[in-house]
Amino acid sequence: MARYAQELLDALRALDGPKISPVAAWSALSPDRLAERRREIGLELTGLGRRGTSLLWTFLDRPFIESRLNRRIDVVHAVTLGYPVATEKPLVVTIHDLGPLTHPEYFRNTRPWVMRRSLDQAVRKADAIVCVSQATANEVRDIAGPAVDSRLQVVLEGVAERFFVPSDPAVLNQLNLPDAELPFILSAGANSPRKNLRGLLRAMAVAMQEIPHHLVLVGGTGWETSSFEQEIANPVFQGRVHRVGYVSDPQLRALYQSAALYAHPSLYEGFGLPVLEAMASGTPVVVSNRSSLPEVAGTAGRLSNASAPESFAADIVEICTNEAIRKRMIADGKAHAARFRWSDCAQAMANIYGDVSGVAFRQKRMAEQ
Repeated sequence: MARYAQELLDALRALDGPKISPVAAWSALSPDRLAERRREIGLELTGLGRRGTSLLWTFLDRPFIESRLNRRIDVVHAVTLGYPVATEKPLVVTIHDLGPLTHPEYFRNTRPWVMRRSLDQAVRKADAIVCVSQATANEVRDIAGPAVDSRLQVVLEGVAERFFVPSDPAVLNQLNLPDAELPFILSAGANSPRKNLRGLLRAMAVAMQEIPHHLVLVGGTGWETSSFEQEIANPVFQGRVHRVGYVSDPQLRALYQSAALYAHPSLYEGFGLPVLEAMASGTPVVVSNRSSLPEVAGTAGRLSNASAPESFAADIVEICTNEAIRKRMIADGKAHAARFRWSDCAQAMANIYGDVSGVAFRQKRMAEQ
């Protein structure tokens, strides 16, 4: 979601369109880093603080965000379904997923009641509800009902141009990677039930009996640490699984481009941006056939049953051992990823801002209410 906010901001500012003012209710950055962000992107803080935002906006719907800023505001865009946003201005809300409400078994410490209050506010007040995939839009429609039909729009995310450009492999020198001559399979995501890294390990335990590839995991430790450690203790993984933790953006690009295959076994995604980033980087992708991932990967990725280790392993082995399939997937993946541009996302959002700020639109919304 942080990448979504930053990429959308940059793309909107590249348009000859609306003037965008990024706003946060609070910040955990150090004073020096916060001052740097203010200079870099013009970030403003409402001054309400984290606790004040939660209490005031969730329960009182006051003070309005526009009253805390020193500029004229025409439209307020909440780029994620976090706290409800108090405003009297036309409101646009982006919903990435409703996982804590629809699949609570995949989430923890997410305070689903906050998401529920935010969703209720969006259904009640938002002039446009933007979903990043059709799968997410379907979830919103299932929960909110037909009241949102006229305001529900799907605006797909994009792939930054830098992922199409060759990276500097030297940025990987400090990471715990296999020897350069050994091929590896890459997967990015925190260790959690939703990301299904345990399922990937089970598939790799099968696949590694047929292919020489190592496995490189990018991301945080998540909250399945003990069971994950039990899986990784399998003797077949001896020296062949490399956990590199969080990486910089240049390192991530280099990892995508160096990998023989990118595996995305997630059981639930609102969108699944790493799938497109890997494709843009010229890497074949095998991806779970669940939630939004089929619409994101399209026919350019190999859709597989990530809940069945043997099936997922078979797809991994076939792609890694069949050069003709690899070449076709690389070409198809690049062409597919090129269809997802942040500039298109930004233009669609700018059009929505213009629509909801129009007098006729506002009068129609007031009549509906």
